[in-house]
Amino acid sequence: MFKSNSRLLKVLSMVLCLSMLLSLTGLAAIAEEDSSKVVVALASDPQNIGPFQGMSQGRIGILYTTYEFLVANIGGDMKGVMMKDYTMIDDLTYQCEIYDYIYDQAGNQVTASDVAFCYNTAIASGNLPKLGSIESITVVSDYVVEFKFTNLAIGDLCALWMECPIVTQASYEASADQMATDPVTTSAYQCVEYVSGSKMVFEDLGKYWQTDDSLVQSTSKHNVGTIQFDIVSDSAQRTNALKTKAIDVTNWLADADIVDFQGVEGYQVSQIPDNVTNFLLFNCDEEKGVFANNVKLREAVAYAIDKEMLLEGAYSGNGKVVKTWGNTKYADYQASWDEEEYFSYDLEKAMGLMAESGVSSLDIKLMYISTDEATKMATIIQALLMPMNINVTLCPYDQQLANEYKYKPEEWDLLLDQGGSTSYLVNVWKLGWDASGYVHGGAENFVKDETLQNLLNVALGIETHNDESMDAFHQYLKEQCYGVGLVQNMGNIAHTTKITNVVVDARGQVTPGACNYAN
Repeated sequence: MFKSNSRLLKVLSMVLCLSMLLSLTGLAAIAEEDSSKVVVALASDPQNIGPFQGMSQGRIGILYTTYEFLVANIGGDMKGVMMKDYTMIDDLTYQCEIYDYIYDQAGNQVTASDVAFCYNTAIASGNLPKLGSIESITVVSDYVVEFKFTNLAIGDLCALWMECPIVTQASYEASADQMATDPVTTSAYQCVEYVSGSKMVFEDLGKYWQTDDSLVQSTSKHNVGTIQFDIVSDSAQRTNALKTKAIDVTNWLADADIVDFQGVEGYQVSQIPDNVTNFLLFNCDEEKGVFANNVKLREAVAYAIDKEMLLEGAYSGNGKVVKTWGNTKYADYQASWDEEEYFSYDLEKAMGLMAESGVSSLDIKLMYISTDEATKMATIIQALLMPMNINVTLCPYDQQLANEYKYKPEEWDLLLDQGGSTSYLVNVWKLGWDASGYVHGGAENFVKDETLQNLLNVALGIETHNDESMDAFHQYLKEQCYGVGLVQNMGNIAHTTKITNVVVDARGQVTPGACNYAN
């Protein structure tokens, strides 16, 4: 659809004004030219780095440096990390055997009881909704733990066994802050310094338990002695830090800055389609949600949002507008969806739907995590909804508060969120729409829809996961408009030539310990 240049310029000027308000102070220190140390820039602060916290943009960047899991997804296959072997007892029961020589950094041995402790604690926390499909975890012997599942979808076994970090109960209970700042793990790297909002420093202290190199997966490799993560929330600062070599690598190079490093001596840039999609959810809580039981109102907002403008404003056009709750990176994505109408921007249609909804004006809260990209998208959405007589109050929060408030229906009306999977698109859907994963008994947006849940269950089933079941869920979610997929961005990995080969994990994040370094 042809867009008015004046409208685009108006909205982008708002974004530019907002960007000018951000701090432009530079980083003080220049990274040492030392092959035994690498400095990685993160776009957001992981904040609480304890084992049982929810996933976040900052957390995924440090995850495998900090923690180990039973398994890892390596090239699409499940590979044992702490797991030595496993046995299928029946369709919903599996026994996992761990190595009998795993020790954490404090010298505590990891046993089956520690695995059970970690999973039970994580489930009780409610921060890892994927684990809702686990019925029970039972210690069978010193090094064997049994998992019973209420349901097990395609790709779930690997996903569930790499969802919960494993630590020893002794070290966790000895921590004054539940490992929020001082995780004691089985990783080769120990956190030796953590300055909230600034940096984290991890060192390989030579205590790694797995001495057989043939059994060390890429997520556990430790090819560099010191890994420093600098929290650099402003994209201009990240670019400047890389130019001055205050950092060595970032997953979060701004799209507009790619040209500063591509083909430039001393640097390399890799672009990969992100498995993560940006979403917009409508609060459908029966008591607090203004969008509950009003599909016309939800559709009105969906059609009023120009996704091409979001892509241009937040990512300089470097990405793709999506056509479902997810993106094309997954094997179970249906190509036929590319030809469908999916809430393409149409202000006239949006206003007509608003009139049909019975709502003439609206004051709502839009919640999001305060990253550069989310801030730009939120500002654009705010401007686009003004002609609809919808007044949007922007509610940016840091990662920790956002993870808390997203489960409280009184805190938001619209939610900008992200989601991705290391396996299938259907598992992206599961994260957002499976009511069993949320303590409030509804989907992520609080809706309780039996048809939605049943269609999801069929699409998730190992025997029933097929083109038909995927399309059925997609069509129903689109029809009900409980949430809308917005855009998929490209992951821009830029680094100095100190790193000779960049290795990424299943989420597309740089794994510093697995990268290769110049001598």
